[in-house]
Amino acid sequence: MAKIIIAGDAVVITSSMKFEDLLTIKKYQPDALTLFGGEEGKDPIFKVDVTTGAGSINQFGASFAKATRDDEKLATLTMSIVEATDDVKEWVADKVGAALMNLCAIEETLPDVLQGIEARKAEIMSNIEIAQ
Repeated sequence: MAKIIIAGDAVVITSSMKFEDLLTIKKYQPDALTLFGGEEGKDPIFKVDVTTGAGSINQFGASFAKATRDDEKLATLTMSIVEATDDVKEWVADKVGAALMNLCAIEETLPDVLQGIEARKAEIMSNIEIAQ
C-alpha cells in the first residue's frame, strides 16, 4: 500500500513497488498498470506510469518520477501543497484520497504480474544459446 509523508509544503507519495519494477511492468505488460471499471469493466479509470520531474497524481492516474533514496528504491512522487490549509491531512485526503484508493488497487495486483514477467523471461532466456 502506498504511503504518504507530509514535510512542510511537500507531499511525498511512495509506492509499495520498486521504481525499476514499474519500468519492467511498463515494458512487458503495460496494461497491468491500468485499472479498468465501468459497466462492463472495460473502461480505463486509473493508470500508473513512470515519468521525469516530480511526478503527479490525480483522479486519472499516478506518475512516479524517482526511486526512494534508501535501499528499497521504491517509486515515489512529490507534490506541493499550494493552498493555505489548517488541516493538511484533510487537504491531502480530499485532493488525492480517491486516487490513492485506485493506486492501492493496482498495486495489489502488481507483485503477481512482476512474478509472471520474470518467469516468462527466465523461460525465454533458458532457450537462448550462444554459439562458440
